[in-house]
This record gives sequence, structure tokens and C-alpha cells, in this order.
Amino acid sequence: MNRIIALLVATVLITSALLPTSALAEEKKAADQKKKTADKTKKQSVKKTPADEKKKLKPGLQPFTPKSKPEEPAKTTPDKPKLQTKSSTASLDMTGKWAGIAVWSAAFDYYDPNIGSYREVCRYQGNFVLNLIQNGNVATGNAALGNVQVTQGRNMDVCAEEGLSTLGAVNVKVFGSGFSGTVGGLNIKGSITSDLMNGQVSGSLGGEIGVDGKFTGNRVS
Repeated sequence: MNRIIALLVATVLITSALLPTSALAEEKKAADQKKKTADKTKKQSVKKTPADEKKKLKPGLQPFTPKSKPEEPAKTTPDKPKLQTKSSTASLDMTGKWAGIAVWSAAFDYYDPNIGSYREVCRYQGNFVLNLIQNGNVATGNAALGNVQVTQGRNMDVCAEEGLSTLGAVNVKVFGSGFSGTVGGLNIKGSITSDLMNGQVSGSLGGEIGVDGKFTGNRVS
């Protein structure tokens, strides 16, 4: 009997000792669950703001929103410099007498009974004289050759017969220090200073003799 009573007492003591511990554990578990629920609700209610995002950026280069593109200044075309042109040089006056030396060639077809037909090219040298009167920008007059000598040719006798001995009328236009026109049916052009003359002649005489030459002279009067 005493043994049974002892067992009952022991059972009551053990139960009373375990009961508070189990209750505390349940209470703590419930509190933890409540806290987790509250934290979750708080996180859901808090929204992230741009400021919060910016706080997370690492130091250094930061992203930025580009500003509106500045207006470019209107393009202007630079003013072209004005070219300063001098007025044309006044034409020199060719009026007077000019004399000098001329060299030229004359080429023509020739028939020799001994050798048949061939192209003869003769070269000459002589003196020239020009007598000119200028009116405005036109000079007229005459030209003549003298002391003509044959300097080269396949048949010197033939060259002597066909050599130029006279030129004839002169008609040229004067522009600045230059002139161009005709002399004795040939083309003439050249340049002058107050007392010097240089030029060229070229063309064909009668459609048979081709002439090409140069001349240099001085103003005589």
C-alpha cells in the first residue's frame, strides 16, 4: 500500500515538473511565429525608393540621365576674300621703226629629174625692218627682209630660188606688252618693251611653202 502511494506521489511530482517546461516552449514558439509574420508584413509594406536604390550604388562612376542635347550654333559660311585685281596694263605703243635679225625655215615639195619627188626643207637667216603706226590698240605698216642667206638645205640652189625676200603688209592688235596678227600672209605674234621686240612667224605661202621662224629686234626710231 505504501508502495502504491509512493508511485502516485512520484508521478505527480514528475508531471508538475514537466508541465511548466512544455508550456514555456509552446509560448516561445508562438511568439517566434508572430514575430516572423510581423516582419514579413513590414517588408511587404515598405517600398523601395529611388533614394534607396541610389544608396546601393558603388562608389566611382555613377549612372546619370543625359541632359537634353544643347543646340548647336548655326553654321555660317566664311566670307570669301575678295580678290583684288589690278587693271590691265596699258598697251605699249609700237609706233616707229624696228630692226633686227630673223631666222626661219621653208618646207615644200620638189621634183628633181635625177632623184624624183622629195620634201625640201630650207633654213634661212636675214635682217628685218618693221615700220609701224599704232592707232588705239591696232598697229599697221610694212615689213621687209634683207641680206637673206641660206644656212641649210638638201639643194642649196633650190633653196636660194625659193627663199623669202619680202614680207609685206603688217596688221596686228596690241594688248599690254604683247601683239598678234598677220604679216605678208603669215601669222605673227610676239612681245615688246619700250625698245625691244621678240616674236614668231608661221603659216603657209600659196598653200605650197610652210614657213616657221623667229625674230628679235630693237626700236630704231
